[in-house]
Amino acid sequence: MGLATQYQRDSVTRLLCTLVLSSVLMACGTGILQPQEPPPPAPDMFSLIEQPAEQYQALAERAPEPDAFSWRVLAIRAALQQGDTATASQQLDVLRHQASPQQQSILLVLEGALTLAQKNPAEALRLLGNLDRARLSRAAILYSLQLQASALEQRQQPLEAAKALIERQELLSGGDREANREHIHRLLQSLSPQSLRQAQGPANSAPANGWFRLMAILNSDSLPAGQRQWQLQSWLAAYPDHPGQVYAADTPAEQVVTTAYQPAHIAVLLPLSGRLAEQADAIRNGILSAHQGQGSRLSFFDTNGRDMNGLYQQVQQAGADFILGPLLKEEVEALTELAPAMPVLALNVPGQQQELPHFYYFALSPEAEAAEASRHMWEQGHRQPLVFAPDNELGRRIATEFSQNWQQQSGRAAILAYFSGQSSIESDVRRALASSPPPAVAGVIQPLDDNGWTGAPEPIDSVFMVTNATETRVILPYFDFVRDSRAARLPTYVTSRSYVPDDEAPMSELNGLQLADMPWIFDGAPQLKEEIENLWPNAGISWQRLFAFGYDALALIPQLTQLRQGAPSVPALTGELSVSPQGVLQRRLQWMEYRNGAWLPGGN
Repeated sequence: MGLATQYQRDSVTRLLCTLVLSSVLMACGTGILQPQEPPPPAPDMFSLIEQPAEQYQALAERAPEPDAFSWRVLAIRAALQQGDTATASQQLDVLRHQASPQQQSILLVLEGALTLAQKNPAEALRLLGNLDRARLSRAAILYSLQLQASALEQRQQPLEAAKALIERQELLSGGDREANREHIHRLLQSLSPQSLRQAQGPANSAPANGWFRLMAILNSDSLPAGQRQWQLQSWLAAYPDHPGQVYAADTPAEQVVTTAYQPAHIAVLLPLSGRLAEQADAIRNGILSAHQGQGSRLSFFDTNGRDMNGLYQQVQQAGADFILGPLLKEEVEALTELAPAMPVLALNVPGQQQELPHFYYFALSPEAEAAEASRHMWEQGHRQPLVFAPDNELGRRIATEFSQNWQQQSGRAAILAYFSGQSSIESDVRRALASSPPPAVAGVIQPLDDNGWTGAPEPIDSVFMVTNATETRVILPYFDFVRDSRAARLPTYVTSRSYVPDDEAPMSELNGLQLADMPWIFDGAPQLKEEIENLWPNAGISWQRLFAFGYDALALIPQLTQLRQGAPSVPALTGELSVSPQGVLQRRLQWMEYRNGAWLPGGN
């Protein structure tokens, strides 16, 4: 009995255990008997936070490396986003012991984020400043730039914060770009125009300078509407693909401002030192003389040895709203490349003029005088001019300019001849006078004038001499001698380089010579000229021309826009001035004839 009873008891116990185990299995499901499914692949560790920190941590505990590291980074970021810096700090301590050398840059980003969350932006900036971005993914760089901007905002440095966001903008895509752009705009909207102008410089990226220039315009509440409009037009032309376009888009690019320039602060760019200092001084004195009685401010900037980009930034920082200058062609070209945010009257004309709506060009160039001589000689009825010029770079350049302008008027080129030196003048003149007229330009309809001229070949009927005063005195008699001293002299024209002062002894060989020069030289504005002669009694003729150049440049500023739109030319010291649609100031000179030692009114 005892054994049977014991056996029965053991059977009951085994049955109860089986029932209990079955119950446990039913309650717990089959998970106890089967391995857990692995978590999904980890996303980029700096992607958008979408789950609580606890869930990211749970995924990290189940995932193999390197996914586990990514999940832990996401858990730390999620804890920081939830404001749980204690948990984030504990998890970061664990991660420090697990990170490989290649993952140290990621730890540095997280340390910066934790420090920032602990209200220590200065330390956060120090940590983020030590980052090696070459070891970071694009998403990590975006996250670190956002942290940097936030830290700078906490330190009340909106300009520097905007710089970080501007750099971030270039890496963003989709809707994130719009939110980032709005943040940049909001930061810069709080800054003064002066601080934004000062912030511009070559050390910045082009997008950053574009933002600072745009916001300096938009934040200028006192800027007149017309000036604000063309400044925005200029900005739109300079930055056609800039994200800030949306804030300037309400200014149609095709509109042209017609109001006169009324600058409050004019920046004058001249080579006040160096080899051109004397010429710049004459221009400067002309500007100062024309400025008397005006309420605007003048600031002079020395361009000698200066980089135009840096100089332009200095002009902006000074608060100027108009630029007069620079003087050298290469400086003008460099300034046009910057597409200045203010109107410019450059004191030279480069080979290629960019048609910027508020950029103007003014020069006392010999090429412009040659073009004026071509126009005048055509109006005087001449149809086959001979151009006699020195065989050098300047002479050929002036002769070519005359011929091109003549061809536009007549349909055929002028006869070009060159002289090489005084010893060969007679033979050079003989060869020039024996030259055949060039053929008519193919495809060009020859003009028909009042005398029925249709462009058929004709003998030389006039001479344009590209000579200085000394060369003119030597060469002109040879034309009489070679032709026939008894024949009437060919009408001969020269420009300002051949001017002979009235106070020199009369030279009969020059009688009948026609010369084009600025009215100022022929006693235009006598009261002003008397004042100048009293102030600078030893000033030569070249100095006086440059004085008049500076005087007219400043005096003409209020009339530039109207002249560019076709207003009648205005009399000035340097000539009758008009402006081409391209913004080039054109001078119509005064023609005078030499008679017995004096220049008298000729055939204008």
